[in-house]
Amino acid sequence: MTGSTWRALTRIRFTAHVILIGALPLVVNSQSVVNVATIQQLQAAIDGASAGDVLVLANGTYMNSSLTIGTNNITVRAATPGGVLLNGTQSITITGSDVTFSGFQFTSGDIGTAYLITVYGSRNKLTQLNVNGYSAKKYIHLDLGTQYNEISYCNFQNKPTTAPIGNLIHIAPDMSVPGYHTIRYCSFQHMPGAGGDNGNECIRISNGATSTYVSRTIVEHCYFEDTGMGDSEALSVKCRENVLRYNTFKNNPNAMMVFRNGDDNIAYGNFFIDAGGVRVKEANNIYCYNNYFERSGIGGTMNAVTYVYISPNLKNINFLHNTFVECGMIDLSSGATNNTWANNLFKKSSGSIFAGSSAGISWAGNMYSGTLGISIPSGMTSAEPALVKNAQGYYELSASSPAINASSASYPATLDIANVDDDPSLLSDIGGQVRPASATLKDVGCDEYGVNPGANRPLALTDVGPSYLGGPSTGVLDDRGERSPAMLSSGCILEECFPNPFNPSTVVRYQVPALSGGEGSGVNMVELRVYDLLGREVAVLASGMQQPGIHSVVFDASGLASGMFLCRLTVDGKSQTRKLILSK
Repeated sequence: MTGSTWRALTRIRFTAHVILIGALPLVVNSQSVVNVATIQQLQAAIDGASAGDVLVLANGTYMNSSLTIGTNNITVRAATPGGVLLNGTQSITITGSDVTFSGFQFTSGDIGTAYLITVYGSRNKLTQLNVNGYSAKKYIHLDLGTQYNEISYCNFQNKPTTAPIGNLIHIAPDMSVPGYHTIRYCSFQHMPGAGGDNGNECIRISNGATSTYVSRTIVEHCYFEDTGMGDSEALSVKCRENVLRYNTFKNNPNAMMVFRNGDDNIAYGNFFIDAGGVRVKEANNIYCYNNYFERSGIGGTMNAVTYVYISPNLKNINFLHNTFVECGMIDLSSGATNNTWANNLFKKSSGSIFAGSSAGISWAGNMYSGTLGISIPSGMTSAEPALVKNAQGYYELSASSPAINASSASYPATLDIANVDDDPSLLSDIGGQVRPASATLKDVGCDEYGVNPGANRPLALTDVGPSYLGGPSTGVLDDRGERSPAMLSSGCILEECFPNPFNPSTVVRYQVPALSGGEGSGVNMVELRVYDLLGREVAVLASGMQQPGIHSVVFDASGLASGMFLCRLTVDGKSQTRKLILSK
């Protein structure tokens, strides 16, 4: 880099320091904030950056350029979230690790069969991005061999029909290294096209050729609307051991969540409202539980549930504790082997609930109101479920419901994916509230009566996507261009830790609220501790009085064995807990 190039950059240096929090030090590395005004300057700053540096591109529209981010542990962001448009023939390649890429928009351009963003490194975060109407084969590609990458608070829509066929986000699994990638709080909307199997899925995890590979990708808290004309598979799983949870499919009647290829996958806590539901095709050992379907399979080309039998598949497919309200068809086709439908709740005023054959399926503890449409000899009780719509916008059990404490224990053990924070014992209901541990004390359907609706609910666009498009934390980002929790609530907030799973350390971020007033209102009593699953304390990350604001601390688990831990934040008596996965 030339001296004149460096003089064109505004560089602010922060010196290294150590903050003592409780018994553990938090080390903050030396950091520069570098402001640049051209893509060429940005590339030069990336090439010359040090770990911890934040590189800021001035607001504006930049045409027909490319970036290669090969330096580890840096942030590359727009000066203002959404204030930088990278249009024309853009191409972003991330070969480094621990990179945050934030705040950019791609709204007009064509790069033919190339990929817009390709990631070859690990533990990278792509956040606060908007891709709308851009022509590329794929928008984001996470390459094989990479791990713990995160795509969050992004929006994807309007891929042109003239663009080459390819999904919006593609996860390429590795034959021997699980990816542990996470896609969360993203919006996918308005995909034009002819509908059907066009290869333009919003998210595709793997290809059929790698269906035996283990990915362990988590897709959570994402929102899908009007994507079915781009492809009938909004979310397509084609490999093993993935978790699809707490997503909302709304006004999306022409696309489904699809287990296309690959065994050993789970889906729980999802909402399908005026949308296609779940399709199972060339897959086995699938577990769908605590999901909610309302008018799913109506008004479009997709069903509430569809089985597609291709020998020798459809083995051990399990639908447990789901609720179906006034849905379209549940088409079981034929060819199922060793399937279980247990403790599901069905309510339908007209038309048949099921089509196809019940052969190869065990039925236990299910309850229905309506016309079955197929012969089910046992495990299906006819009763009015007495549902009421709650404040969260979905139907739950009323006090008079016969579904309360009416479940059967006759279903197989639910898959527990190694080193992934899942819910194999169904200890939470659709809202994320606590269910009884005993299978027979759980209520039929996805909702547990007697507990308030939890944090999980049908999502809206205001819950997801970039802040500058009306997503959460509008206009409030931290120095790294990431979502700041400071404006989300006046209470304490324990953020999702990143990375998670981790080895050997992860960053725990949390918010300490400002008290309402009075003596001592400027500080709070804060306890941040980590426990193992037996309740034994393994680390104290913070203990004492702290000022209001956003805090972070590193949890270093070098001396601990692999496993799950509970990180608990307590501020003035109010607590929040997150699960942590240490994978060595």
